Amino acid sequence: MSEPHRPLRIIAVGGAGSMGRWAVRTIAGLGSAEVLTVADIDLDRAERVAASVGGPCRALRLDATDPDQLAAAFAEHDVVVNTMGPFATFVRPILTAALHAECHYLDINDDWQPTVEVFDFDEEARRRGLHVVVGLGGSPGVTNLCAVHAADQLDVVTELHTGWKLSGATIVDEPGFPAPTASAAVEHWLHQCAQPVRAWVDGATGTVDPVEQVDLDFPGLGKVTAYTMGHPEPITLPRRYPGLQSSLNLQSGPAWLFEYLREVCARFAAGEIDLETGAAMLADPPKPADAVHERSALPIEWSLAIGEKDGEPCRVAVYPRFFHPAKMGGNTGIPLAIGVELLRRGQLRETGVHAPETAIEPRAFFDLLAPLTDESLTSADDLLAVVEERG
Repeated sequence: MSEPHRPLRIIAVGGAGSMGRWAVRTIAGLGSAEVLTVADIDLDRAERVAASVGGPCRALRLDATDPDQLAAAFAEHDVVVNTMGPFATFVRPILTAALHAECHYLDINDDWQPTVEVFDFDEEARRRGLHVVVGLGGSPGVTNLCAVHAADQLDVVTELHTGWKLSGATIVDEPGFPAPTASAAVEHWLHQCAQPVRAWVDGATGTVDPVEQVDLDFPGLGKVTAYTMGHPEPITLPRRYPGLQSSLNLQSGPAWLFEYLREVCARFAAGEIDLETGAAMLADPPKPADAVHERSALPIEWSLAIGEKDGEPCRVAVYPRFFHPAKMGGNTGIPLAIGVELLRRGQLRETGVHAPETAIEPRAFFDLLAPLTDESLTSADDLLAVVEERG
């Protein structure tokens, strides 16, 4: 069991991957780790990451499908951070091994199905005195904490939506670590757009069609269009705000791309193409010659709270005004690392299984995120836009 403020013995599962590398770098940079093990099935990549970061880092070859390897590796650590997808496959075995090894656990899980399942571990985590935080990346993660900040501006919250823009969901090439043509993130996108989406509808758990158009009145922007997506935020936010009537996670981008996405997803759902083929098609979409040049006005990541303030209808949008230059890698791995540092400082809320919104105080998180996003920023006030409209 770890003591607050003492550097931790941390193992990063998938630590040589696109998101894992940024988590490792940031954990090391924040001084969170006494030992930081970069665990990956590709030992060469893990060794190169460990050597490039230095400090507390060491490399370990780890097959996450082998329970014995997980048990042996975790036994020497205090904290497991998991960036290993697909999360529907890896969350349960990695979390199970972490709890048995008396390790705290944090991940960037962005699949709603394992998010539902992970709360089954809450009683065990509490009994062992362990913190489990799931979905601490960009979306989910940053979006959840923006949602809390937005909801806190209102007296009554009836709708709480989160979203992200496709242009930010890009893996940036790094020297020695080229981005794959069709990454696990694209496979995740295909999976979560090819089946009914779990969401919060009419005050209860429900489903909506994937890639369904949703029109919003967004503070400061006016009428905007986004599309439904299967993500964990609508699963977890109602746990903190049980009076919600609606909660959706939404994606934005050019309309032609979503039309193409629907076609590929329909073929995948019908069994006409396999996952690898569909992901390759989405990774390099054919832009129509007559496509109108369009750009979504929505921020790269955002939240929107709708309800009442001072007895009047009110909408509040909260979103980061700056985005990390590494795009999805930095904006996913860095929040995970901040969660580890808050754990080290003893600033996570009670033990058990939590999504970010019930584990983390937003200002503490965004005060750390601001300078890690852009060195000219010093606090949450510099990073976040808070836009309110009444009526």
